[in-house]
Amino acid sequence: MHALFQLVIARGRGEAVEIISTVVFVLAILWVLCQLVVTRRKLRTGQVVIPPLFAAMLVFLVCILVCILVVAALGASPLHLLWLFLLSFVLGLALLLFPPGVKLTLACLGLLAGLPSLDGPQPTSRRRAGSIAQRHRRHRH
Repeated sequence: MHALFQLVIARGRGEAVEIISTVVFVLAILWVLCQLVVTRRKLRTGQVVIPPLFAAMLVFLVCILVCILVVAALGASPLHLLWLFLLSFVLGLALLLFPPGVKLTLACLGLLAGLPSLDGPQPTSRRRAGSIAQRHRRHRH
């Protein structure tokens, strides 16, 4: 913290705010990427994934993308991500109150889980031996 104050004094307030804004922006992106990796790992290993937390992360990811556009178009500060981070948890919970939000969250979880690996063991088929036609013939007689 002391080094940060020295930076403010040495370089001026404008440059220090710009550096802090960049750090906040990079940390926000790293947090979302880390959460995506952890959630994918949990889905692949069959561990519990908390849907409200995942929905909040999705909302925050959208906030980051919007922030990128707003910063590029209007020159707004990435520091807005600080309050958007808190708001994303509230909006993530609200997203799960409506069926389309639940479907979106589950669809994103499905995409994140991906297809099963072809190298791993495949589940055995539950079908009975013989074709479907043979079973139908048996039931008719």
